[in-house]
Amino acid sequence: MITTRTFDSTDALILETEELLRKTLSTSGNLMLSGGSTPYVIYNRLAAAPCPVHPQRNLFLSDERMEPFSSEKNNAHNLLPMLQALDCHGHFLQVDTKLSVRAAADHFDEGLERMNTVDLGLLGMGTDGHTAGFSTKEQANMKNGPLALYTDRPDGMQGVSVTPAFLKRVERIILLVTGESKRAIINTLLTHPQSIPAGIALGDHPNIELWTDIRPEKR
Repeated sequence: MITTRTFDSTDALILETEELLRKTLSTSGNLMLSGGSTPYVIYNRLAAAPCPVHPQRNLFLSDERMEPFSSEKNNAHNLLPMLQALDCHGHFLQVDTKLSVRAAADHFDEGLERMNTVDLGLLGMGTDGHTAGFSTKEQANMKNGPLALYTDRPDGMQGVSVTPAFLKRVERIILLVTGESKRAIINTLLTHPQSIPAGIALGDHPNIELWTDIRPEKR
């Protein structure tokens, strides 16, 4: 069951998410972050006004493009201002893009294996219905087995991602989905979830929240 929270504006959603992250970072635990334009606005706000980070707070991204760390296409590269400002780079589990994609996925899996529970996870959703780094129904059905996968992305790049099996370890997942371009896929998620990867992967999770600035159509 997905609980929907609709904000009056993107700014209101950004402020609420920023406040939640500040509270979360001050406590111990594991935090999964998402890439994407809206999340990076939030992360850059945290970089501009740093908050304390608990010494036992660990962070990681849900997925990564297999691009050099120096590339703007690399998610961790774009997260670097926040990691540096919060002085928590040592708490960050990073996909090693210097390795082959298979080896990078195996290395990421080993790091994820040490996280028995994740108290909060942020995810996005594309206009095609993908979430994290999996974009096919087959990948979305990987609810047992490895905690990380490698994939050939629709944009032509290779990637490494958590799997739906790992998402079972996340106690609370918030989907951040903003902008008019996402209206159709939001309605699909809420009305026909099994038709898209995000709905398949998250459909049986007990604690999913959709945070959006788009008011869903009445069902």
